Amino acid sequence: MTGINGVCRYGRRLECCYGWRKNSRGQCEAQCEHGCKHGECVGPNKCKCFPGYTGKTCNQDLNECGLKPRPCEHRCMNTHGSYKCYCLNGYTLMPDGSCANSRTCSLAHCQYGCEEVDGEIRCLCPSAGLQLGQDERTCVDIDECVTGKNLCPYNRQCVNTFGSYFCKCQEGYDLKYVDGKYDCVDLDECAAGTHKCSHHAVCLNTQGSYKCRCQSGFRGNGFECSVKPFFQRSLDGDKGSADDFLNDIKNIIPEPVVTPPPRARQQPFDYDGEVYIGSPTEERPEPEYPEEEEEEEQEEDNQLNPRGDVFISEDFESVFGPATEVKEIHLGPVQEEFIMDCNFDQGACEWVQDKSDDMDWTVAYHDAGAQYYMAMSGLLGEQEEIARLKLLLSDRAQQGSFCLTFDYRVTGRNVGTLRVLLDNNAYPVWEQSQSKNQDWQTELLTVAWKEKAPEIIIFEAQRGRGVGGELGLDNVVLTSGPCQEDAGPIF
Repeated sequence: MTGINGVCRYGRRLECCYGWRKNSRGQCEAQCEHGCKHGECVGPNKCKCFPGYTGKTCNQDLNECGLKPRPCEHRCMNTHGSYKCYCLNGYTLMPDGSCANSRTCSLAHCQYGCEEVDGEIRCLCPSAGLQLGQDERTCVDIDECVTGKNLCPYNRQCVNTFGSYFCKCQEGYDLKYVDGKYDCVDLDECAAGTHKCSHHAVCLNTQGSYKCRCQSGFRGNGFECSVKPFFQRSLDGDKGSADDFLNDIKNIIPEPVVTPPPRARQQPFDYDGEVYIGSPTEERPEPEYPEEEEEEEQEEDNQLNPRGDVFISEDFESVFGPATEVKEIHLGPVQEEFIMDCNFDQGACEWVQDKSDDMDWTVAYHDAGAQYYMAMSGLLGEQEEIARLKLLLSDRAQQGSFCLTFDYRVTGRNVGTLRVLLDNNAYPVWEQSQSKNQDWQTELLTVAWKEKAPEIIIFEAQRGRGVGGELGLDNVVLTSGPCQEDAGPIF
């Protein structure tokens, strides 16, 4: 049972009731969890506000001018925590707040009333934050925030009002009740979810602000993160970026190829199937050579001199004619065979997000969660908006025709259209707005040209009218030569 001043009886004991706590004087004192900013705690979580304030924690200004009956006889101006009364022209504000008729003040045409001092009429301003203007009749505002007359703490910002000012927390801080008083504490934008970091960035809270850092595999300022040139694994298992891979290629200086000397035959003698094998010091029977054969061998050795000069034997000339009639045959450049794996999570190709489009492709993970692909979600963006992902072609890919292979899927109804474009062609070379059973499909396109080689392949996704689903792209591969299963080349 609750007694007087928050004392309750528990059997034979008298203790403070729930919501009350004994103070240093041994008295039961009411507890208000959120405090009473401009008032006093009179009961459990119950504040009694001082005049001019209202609210559960007495932290709101009370507009006395809106109360009934009105506190002023003629005109009323609300101030922070209080109010001011003023009279109409021709009336004087009296000490009790009433307005008395004054013929002299009516002649002064004061904006907020006047007073007579030593026989002189002087116009009045109802607040210390106002001062008389140059006409000595109207009142103009004093900007306490500029003049430095405000009393805001170091971590609060001054906000000027007409006739007064108030203090609010600096940006990045929030007003909270801590240790029995209101104070501005740091606002954790990362935990509150009010930050503007990219979905592919990590939010790091700082005092009064926050920082954004792009996740691994992405680059940017943290607020905008685009897919980084993807990674590949080298033969020794190390993982490096595509930039390092391209730099390594640029730093390679081709060494001149040295023509190996002719191999000395290990078994120069072989007569009638008889082979001699042994050390050079071992005595061997020396065969007898006819003199004519030695001369022929010497002539042949002279013709095959160690300088590596080209010669044409008499037998060759007898078949194809004299050397003066031999014509040079020039072979055209042969395209170097290559395979470029441009897969997003392990390929070594250069991918770039187009900054001039409406939105960006985003990273999405397969069901297993280990590998990812690029997608345009049907839940983002507006109708007809476009996202472009550019694949920069290497010099090898520009030497001749190649086969472009990629996997795609279109899930959801009217989610959008996926296109493939070349930078040297104004029209799409491939377009699709649906996929069979809404599952992944593989497409093969032969890319060839007559004049200028393309430098960029563009995968363009355009948002449709539907809501939900996505356009997906994965497993992009370039191989030299035309596609085996393709119907024809794309010029």
